[in-house]
Amino acid sequence: MDIKTYISSGVIEAYAMGNLSSEESSILECVMKNNTEVQEAVFAAQQTFEQLATQQAITPPAHLEELIRSKITFGNEEIETIPLQQKGTVNTLNNNFSAWMKAASVAVLFGLGYLGYEVNSKNSQLQEIAKNNLELSTKVSTLEEMNSIVMNSRKIELKGVENHPNMLADIYWHTSKKVFLEIKNLPAAPAGKQYQLWAIVDGKPVDMGMYNAKKDSAVQEMKSVNNAQAFAITLEKEGGNPTPTMEEMYVMGTI
Repeated sequence: MDIKTYISSGVIEAYAMGNLSSEESSILECVMKNNTEVQEAVFAAQQTFEQLATQQAITPPAHLEELIRSKITFGNEEIETIPLQQKGTVNTLNNNFSAWMKAASVAVLFGLGYLGYEVNSKNSQLQEIAKNNLELSTKVSTLEEMNSIVMNSRKIELKGVENHPNMLADIYWHTSKKVFLEIKNLPAAPAGKQYQLWAIVDGKPVDMGMYNAKKDSAVQEMKSVNNAQAFAITLEKEGGNPTPTMEEMYVMGTI
């Protein structure tokens, strides 16, 4: 895991605001236990939000606390009521308090709106990072699979026949008897046509499957064969033929 990328992804800010799912929160908390840098970043984010809330807070009028305290008694003392003639003062107090609450609400909503924008932006970045990581992981898995095939296979080079010189393809015959085909430079099959692989077994051609040029991987798994003396590729109608069209053979290689 790239800790710098993880910290800057926005997941920590979302955690500090309580916007992470329980599963994501559990992952972050596990990372925190094992990584001081992430732990410090979480604490820093929490302090930042607290400071923002404090900075956005609006101090109530100074006389408000004194006025409230003057009207409260404890124990057996009676609570003093406000005379009717002080109605104007109460109205003024209510108006001031209402204005203060409105201002505080606006500040909080503004702060939350900004934080929401930041979190959404970070989440978008996190999704992009996750997408790139998935693509990279897929490529790495493909390379690892290819390496495993090469290391445990017998490579048979198929070379162009007389009518198609310089054409090349490779067969990887795995120890498990699986066959993998890698077409090097054969031209793209025309519409309605498809390359078909053949194995020569006891002097007879055996269908090994059709090559699908639309697949992402350059190496394609074909049918398995236990014994073969040679492999060849012909250009056939889409879907293949039960027997090879010899005039359309492009490459061949003996074992």
